[in-house]
Amino acid sequence: MSEQEDISKYSKTEKEVSKYDFTICPNCGETEVGKFCPNCGQSNKDFNKPIKEILSDLFGSINLDVRIINTITPFFLKPGFLSQEYFKGRRQRYVPPMRLYMFFSIIFFFLAQYSSIKSINKPDTLTPESDSTLQFFSLSVNDTVNLNFNEIIQSDTTELESIKKSTQGIKNILDNKESFISSFLKNLSYVLFLLMPFFALILALTLWRSRLLYVKHLVFSINFHSFVFGISSLVIILSLIFPDSFSEYFLYLLWGIPFYLMVGINRFYNRRMIGAFFKMIGILSLYFFIILIVFGGIFIFILKDFS
Repeated sequence: MSEQEDISKYSKTEKEVSKYDFTICPNCGETEVGKFCPNCGQSNKDFNKPIKEILSDLFGSINLDVRIINTITPFFLKPGFLSQEYFKGRRQRYVPPMRLYMFFSIIFFFLAQYSSIKSINKPDTLTPESDSTLQFFSLSVNDTVNLNFNEIIQSDTTELESIKKSTQGIKNILDNKESFISSFLKNLSYVLFLLMPFFALILALTLWRSRLLYVKHLVFSINFHSFVFGISSLVIILSLIFPDSFSEYFLYLLWGIPFYLMVGINRFYNRRMIGAFFKMIGILSLYFFIILIVFGGIFIFILKDFS
């Protein structure tokens, strides 16, 4: 049997393969190919086509479809609902939890960096009082750096050197605020991603009577952090659109974070609202304390780079 006959024997009909670009995998030569090659896993896409078709494929792969519409409303208005739906097996109709997290976290950190740098570079950001305070602090830092440490009696030389480096680092941070903000937010994004499983552990320990698998706490944690990034991004956007009017009122939207967690516990963990309220207080208090430690750790880590 010739090679052509052998290939045709295992190939799909013209109608079956019309929706795919190749009948033979160009990567490994596998003949039984569909959307993906069963042998090497390569996608059956041919990018030697007009740019219009390629863009159509790319946008299609991002799943900009009805799932986004199905997801956004319950995501913001029905805490715990998406986590419930996920474990009821209704996953295809909603955007996956990790994709939501990646989307909102990228938006948040972009907006946070943009708004922070814009605020720093704003000419009239400092009032005369705050400007004089900054000048005093800056002078104090300079004076501290230029101290004659030989005049300090009975002091540890190593400790003095550490203090000198720290004060110099603070001075460098004040002189390079944009670089500091970029570095801080970059490290914060990594740490918060790593803290999501830890937050899930807090949920598991606090709500142990629910006897849920850890993975369920983890999905709830991912959705909660996505909401935190989403609502925080909304606050930043509104503050940028209305910088001088009502901007302080937008901060009240952040009260939606504890409310979201409380209602989410009520719905997902099937707890009474009063019980969910006290659980929310305990969980957020512990997590806030951990976040403060993390902020301090990131600052010390960056301070070493600026010293």
